[in-house]
Amino acid sequence: MTAWSEHVTAPFQREFSRLWAVSDPDEILLAPTVAGVLAGRGFELISYRDPLVFRQRYETDIASAQEDAAFIVHVRGDARSIVPWDVLDQSRHVSLSIAEIFGALDANAVRAVGPERYDDLWQILSDRPSIPVMGTVATRDFLATNLYRVVPGLMRKPTDLWEQAFDLFFRDSPLPKPLAEHVASRACRPDGMSVVDATLMLGDPAAFVDRVQRDWNRFAQAVSRDEEPAPDIIPFALPGIRVNLDSMVLDGTIAPAQVEQVPASVPSWMLIGMVEDQDAARSLARKRIDLLSHEIPADDATHGDWLRFAIRHAEIIDAGRTLQTSAETTSDPMAAIAPAIDGALFQWLSASFDGLSSNSFATAPSIVHQVAPHMAHRRRLGERRQALIVVDGIALDQWMILERRLRATRDDVLIDTKSCFAWLPTVTGVSRQAIFTGDQPRAFAKAIGSTSPEPASWRRFWLNEGLVDGQIHYAKGLGHPGSTDAVIDGPVSDGAEVIGLVVDTIDEMLHGELFGKASLVGRIEHWLGLGEWDRLVAALLDAGYRIYVTADHGNVDVVGMGRPSEGSSAEERGERARIYDSDALRQKAATSIPGTRILQPGGLPEAYKPLFAPHGRAFIPDGRRAVVHGGTSLEEVIVPFVTISRKEKS
Repeated sequence: MTAWSEHVTAPFQREFSRLWAVSDPDEILLAPTVAGVLAGRGFELISYRDPLVFRQRYETDIASAQEDAAFIVHVRGDARSIVPWDVLDQSRHVSLSIAEIFGALDANAVRAVGPERYDDLWQILSDRPSIPVMGTVATRDFLATNLYRVVPGLMRKPTDLWEQAFDLFFRDSPLPKPLAEHVASRACRPDGMSVVDATLMLGDPAAFVDRVQRDWNRFAQAVSRDEEPAPDIIPFALPGIRVNLDSMVLDGTIAPAQVEQVPASVPSWMLIGMVEDQDAARSLARKRIDLLSHEIPADDATHGDWLRFAIRHAEIIDAGRTLQTSAETTSDPMAAIAPAIDGALFQWLSASFDGLSSNSFATAPSIVHQVAPHMAHRRRLGERRQALIVVDGIALDQWMILERRLRATRDDVLIDTKSCFAWLPTVTGVSRQAIFTGDQPRAFAKAIGSTSPEPASWRRFWLNEGLVDGQIHYAKGLGHPGSTDAVIDGPVSDGAEVIGLVVDTIDEMLHGELFGKASLVGRIEHWLGLGEWDRLVAALLDAGYRIYVTADHGNVDVVGMGRPSEGSSAEERGERARIYDSDALRQKAATSIPGTRILQPGGLPEAYKPLFAPHGRAFIPDGRRAVVHGGTSLEEVIVPFVTISRKEKS
């Protein structure tokens, strides 16, 4: 327990009350260490969003719970004016706010750093017993210097800004936009760099990587031709920058530059970032796979460790596709390490999956049902015109193909590719419905397995956020030629505030794929060539939308292990997961079907008991190969979470 979590959680003791209502507009209870302490004390955190969903949950789970159960009703606002009176009457109320906890600092400046950093900030303040009351500018200086280790007054040379940008990126500590603007306006900037551009370099990882990739290509090509790099290029030769190059290439952050030849005079530190032929590229790919095999997250890994690992895994798969010779097309270069990855992930999921729902979604969602709440949070910060595109069934490595297409067709986009967890089991009727409901599957227990409630669920979520009917839109069945016409000519043209869209095409492809993911990739590339994806994204960007892209599940290559003969025991018979309505039936099936796995996420309905197929296998005819989903593999469980926007003009 940290000093911060001890301070915040001190009032919450089960002997005082088993039901609490918390007014928490700044999401203090969602700070990582705080949520963990409350869970350790036996509290279940329940987010109050939809009055009808909450009422059902209260009557079925909370009011009739055992005496040893304890609940915290978490409200991002004033609980006393939102939570029903009878619930308030039975609960103990606590108010939390930044203004009260960090009283000496400007509250708006502190809010910008987000709950993930409150623990660090509390420790910094604890070490300074006497802090004067600060205004906005002084607070931003204090936060930049003490929380992010960025001192604007010491950035006196143009190269200092670049070295600082690399340092922030590698510490995974981008400055929040208000702080980035503050630092950028005071720092010495490279010639020709505006405050807007400097702000992006310090605070927007997607913009930073985009610039690094572009400048590295120019730098490497100039050096390979024995020319002096242009003065507006990042000075990669600086010691504080060049030490980062090998890491950025090996972990897939940037691609090596393609050059006609690598002269003998090229400095050794540049070599890893330059390839002149397929043999060099294959050698680099082997190094990346070997490095990845030594970095499989351990038992005590955080969810962030797995999300970052999944992106690197996907980037290596994507890069490897272009390097296979005809003799290699049927081999999987990741096959040797796949069992170790799968075993480590399943162990982590068994221990930690339930904790994902307690994570803050302010910076990004940890799990797909937090995507809509994250969008709502962004709206409260001033974002308008949002579009969510759920590309049903796309795996992270396949998203890289769509991303590459966007970068090739538009030079005015910023693409920030992150990842998040899908719901288990990774089937559409569970995970996609969670996306549009903005809640855990037990919130739609009666409709689980169906997608028909999605339009009403999406509408209800946003009505509860203060929008009106005409500002909300939902559409599915998109992806085929001409399918987006009605969306583009209707809600996009009319300027609907929030649009939720389902692109079904890839899911349709994978269910008919008999020749593996390599063949599926070819079909995806053919589909992209038809232009419907380009049209949809272009229309949304040109109409001023910020686009969020995610998936309900990914997909994985498998070999059939036979269809279990169970009569009517299983309620649902998926390819990677079978569903039972009781523990007894599931346990009986697990005993009779060798290698199967039991994992019961806490957010599933009580009578929804999944049994998962083992690694690389599926409940399909013995020996048959297929591309499927529903299970617990990395490629099924961790899906894209991407933001797409237009570059800001300098």
